Amino acid sequence: MKLLIQPTLLLKTPNYHQRSLDLTHIGNLLKSVEQGKTLAAAAKDLNVSYRTVWNELKEAEQELGCKFLDRIKGHGSRITPAGRLLISSLERLDLQLAGETQRLADDIGMKLANHIKKKFDQFIFCSSNDPLIELISPKFDEIEFETMGSGHALDRLLEEKASIAGFHVSDPQEIKGIQDHLQRRNLTVVPLMQRVQGLILAKRNPLKIKSVRDLARPEVRFINRQKGAGTRLLLDRLLEREGLKTKQIKGYAHEEFTHNAIATSILAGQADAGMGLQYIAKEYGLHFIPIETETFYLAMKPQLRENKTIRAFIKSVQNHSNKTPGYQAIR
Repeated sequence: MKLLIQPTLLLKTPNYHQRSLDLTHIGNLLKSVEQGKTLAAAAKDLNVSYRTVWNELKEAEQELGCKFLDRIKGHGSRITPAGRLLISSLERLDLQLAGETQRLADDIGMKLANHIKKKFDQFIFCSSNDPLIELISPKFDEIEFETMGSGHALDRLLEEKASIAGFHVSDPQEIKGIQDHLQRRNLTVVPLMQRVQGLILAKRNPLKIKSVRDLARPEVRFINRQKGAGTRLLLDRLLEREGLKTKQIKGYAHEEFTHNAIATSILAGQADAGMGLQYIAKEYGLHFIPIETETFYLAMKPQLRENKTIRAFIKSVQNHSNKTPGYQAIR
């Protein structure tokens, strides 16, 4: 990659439009005329109209109070002393700045090249919503993070549209099936951390909700996670275990996409209950009933597990897990 910096001399006009006249452009036109070309030919070389060139030239002359060109009948145009001064001044500017601007251009080119290489080496990380992961991911430039449901994240990985998938399950039988399926596709599963999921409820639990069965009470307004979210799958399994139908849950079809959004809705009085993380309930000062401890996993190609960036990312998440209520790292 080779970059060039070409200085431009601009004349700020005092009119209300605050236009800038490009004196470097005008100087290049004058140089072409000085070398024997007509103004029309010079304009054509620069791919601008003769009328545009002429208007710019006249405006610059008016603003500076001098003439750059004399029109001689039958002999075209002749450069004036002011025109030659502008040409020589621009040549001196180029000469004096050439070394410094090239060093600057080389430095910019090197940084751009490194950035392009870094972008090329980026890992697309599609993951279920988790506040710790969303806190740490932006600290790693090589990781391009996207939030979505656990199922969608795994689909992206299997479609080779992602380098890493983050997902969570609470059923041991379910993870065994997922692991077997991923291994057949030459993908490995890394247990990352455990986290406590349960019912997030309004402060002081005014409706005295005690379990998932209470969600079917007609006065309880529930707020759900979106289809494909691991937390929604957990709720569905709990409802099935209790023999409850989704139509019995008021607000089952009302969806939000993150644990934070669930807590915000409850805090704002738009709902009485939702499924979510103990950590989020604590952060928002809401009541919480723990239900299950689940494992959060990463899935990726085996060789990626040894990448130094991915290893550093995993270590950082696990370190934060051990310091955060409702989490526990798996090492």
